[in-house]
Amino acid sequence: MKKISTEVKVLLLGTLFTRTALFMSTPFLAIYLSNKCHFSALQIGYILGVGPLINVLGSPLGGFLSDKFNSRTILTYIPILWGVTFSCFYFAESFYLFLLLNALNGLCYVIFEPTSKKALSFHSKPEQRIIVYNFRYAAINIGGFLGPLLSLLFHVKHSLRSYLLLGILYILYGIANRFVMPLSPANTKKVFSESIEESKLTKTTFVPYLLLLAGITFSYFAYAQFNSTVPQFLASSALFDDGVRLYSLILTMNAAMILLLQFPVLRVTKSFSSYSIITASNSFFCLSLWLLPQASHSIAVFFIALTNSLGELLLGARFDFLIDSLAPSHNKGFYFGLAELTKLGNSLGPVVGALFIHYFSIDGYQQLFFMLGLITLGGIPFIRLSAYYAKKRHPS
Repeated sequence: MKKISTEVKVLLLGTLFTRTALFMSTPFLAIYLSNKCHFSALQIGYILGVGPLINVLGSPLGGFLSDKFNSRTILTYIPILWGVTFSCFYFAESFYLFLLLNALNGLCYVIFEPTSKKALSFHSKPEQRIIVYNFRYAAINIGGFLGPLLSLLFHVKHSLRSYLLLGILYILYGIANRFVMPLSPANTKKVFSESIEESKLTKTTFVPYLLLLAGITFSYFAYAQFNSTVPQFLASSALFDDGVRLYSLILTMNAAMILLLQFPVLRVTKSFSSYSIITASNSFFCLSLWLLPQASHSIAVFFIALTNSLGELLLGARFDFLIDSLAPSHNKGFYFGLAELTKLGNSLGPVVGALFIHYFSIDGYQQLFFMLGLITLGGIPFIRLSAYYAKKRHPS
């Protein structure tokens, strides 16, 4: 960490604190809206769904703004706006105000995320970037682990007090970025001088980039099953006495394995091709789905959690690193922003899973998870095609 720049350290620490507060707050919003505001299930679905919808639809805009404006400007004012938005959740009462606030939440996310990743790239050396993106991924995972625990400790799951803390942290994050981030990246002149040459190379990188996004969408399709189809199967199948408890156990094991295995896996795979790692990630997601029909056996539960965790670990930071490798310097924000289109897999996954449940029924779980795993493997041809077209310029 000593060799990592101050700008990167502030971005990483900001990610850790804000994501911890985020996971203290957002997972319990549906409970609050139902129990305290007495909104219908459909209204809650609209409120929770508008943010991810803005993430996908606004991804080109977020990437464009990231390249159009100075990074310090976005990293200062968007977190402040985000913080004000989160603070307003505490005072909101009406359905339409919650809908507006969560739409603003999604808009802030889709502008801030590509700019943050772009800044991490500009303020770190090329040989540091894989470890920097892994530190960022670790900060998010630690936040995901600590946030729910802290919410239980401070009894905030039945109120929105934690949104005030979340808002304050984002405002402080923006202020810190204002004083730490330079007005322009250190290598702005270099980027400008290379922009004409790189604009010619954009065409050679954009095709493999789009193919990569298509392939990763299938991985997110599989990931989404663990938030939709899998809990329905475990809770409804006659195979399990207490499927809800089993699902909680799998989630807990998954979180623990990710935290424990991230850096050992990084050490083992650091020299491997990024495309090989992404391909392996897709295969692990598929394997976790194919193992699910055996979830009544304890050893299978362990391997389900392990393969799903490895899928997440191999995808997380390496995906950002690979986008960084493909993106021309003058277009990094756009490339990082457009990557949110892969979240279409998160949207389509539950729908396809529900259709298969309707077609096969819960009792047809063997066919159900075989088909979901098979669809997941459909991402590998796109990933390998991306590797083929990128090989001349990016042999890694």
